[in-house]
Amino acid sequence: MNSSTAKWAWVSSVAFANLPGHFNRSIFDSPWETKTNDPEVYQTLNWVNTTDFVAYDPRFFQIMGPDAVIEHVQHLAFQSHEAPCYIPETRELLFVEWGPPGGDNGTHNWQYILDVDNNTLRKLTTDPPIHNLHGCVHFQGSLYGVTDGYGANETGSLFRIDPHSWKANKLLNNFLGQPFAGFNDLEVDPEGNFWLTDSKAGWGRGIIDFTPPNDPSVYFVNGTTMQSKVVWTTWRETGNANGVAMAPDGKTLYITDTGVSQFRPSSKDPYSRRMVWAFDLTQGGAVLANQRLLASPVSYFYDGLRVSGEGWLFAGSGDGVDVIDPNSGFVLGSIRTGGGENVAVGLTFGEHEMWIVGKGGVWHVKNIKAKLRRSW
Repeated sequence: MNSSTAKWAWVSSVAFANLPGHFNRSIFDSPWETKTNDPEVYQTLNWVNTTDFVAYDPRFFQIMGPDAVIEHVQHLAFQSHEAPCYIPETRELLFVEWGPPGGDNGTHNWQYILDVDNNTLRKLTTDPPIHNLHGCVHFQGSLYGVTDGYGANETGSLFRIDPHSWKANKLLNNFLGQPFAGFNDLEVDPEGNFWLTDSKAGWGRGIIDFTPPNDPSVYFVNGTTMQSKVVWTTWRETGNANGVAMAPDGKTLYITDTGVSQFRPSSKDPYSRRMVWAFDLTQGGAVLANQRLLASPVSYFYDGLRVSGEGWLFAGSGDGVDVIDPNSGFVLGSIRTGGGENVAVGLTFGEHEMWIVGKGGVWHVKNIKAKLRRSW
């Protein structure tokens, strides 16, 4: 890390297909944490754990290119950091420290702003203050953010934020009088409509006081009329709507389902959901069709999700960010955040660079060959 030359690993599926000796690992551990009694396998896995990029497929080399490097630019507390939004007009990155133990009993009315050219960090409060921002996207010069809500009186909300004046305008805070459970993330389509994941995470971490009114769901919101509807619901016991992203042609929606995270008490259940669902978007409307299981992570679970301008899926997955083929669902490679307690949670794109936020701080990945930003 923090060197001018990245360290790469190539992991052959053929070589990994038949390991000698005894071996085992949890789904929450990366392959490099596999317990084995074979000394050669042990040595190899330890070496892979020192690398920055791990390729499973030759296409990963083509996507990242020979000059890609990753740098850990901000070392922060080992708690969740969320809602990364790159602002190309100002060359700044907005993100938040989410949930307890930070802030005032885990709640926050401020956001971090990182100058991406000199990596200086400051705290900022919007006007009026936004509490508990959880997801953010940049669209046509504005930031759009969603919140978990705040305490007993403020439900999850959708905001538009001016990244120059930092004025915040609340656009939505109810579904025809019903409070939302607490938003986790959002996507904006080319027409300016919103796709919002309503999650149990805010309730689970004690950020909001009221019991979620329904199972974790995905809402479509017309950006002009603000007419809204539920387009997909998962089971509360085993599922949780989390990340959401759209293909660059606007024809496919991807949703990460993370019921693996259990709450009250907090735990991780390996038998609950940890996958990416893909849906076709029907012509002219907010109807999801042809649901299929696209991908399940190599390890941990997929949290933040974004789709590049060339259609590749990038998903925060514990040890780093996985790059996923949108057709086969195979993981092509991983951008690693260093292992240990570091956890990749969310990500945001520049043209040929990206930023990863999570437990441990912020990482900057530069000189990526593929175009990352979409046309909208």
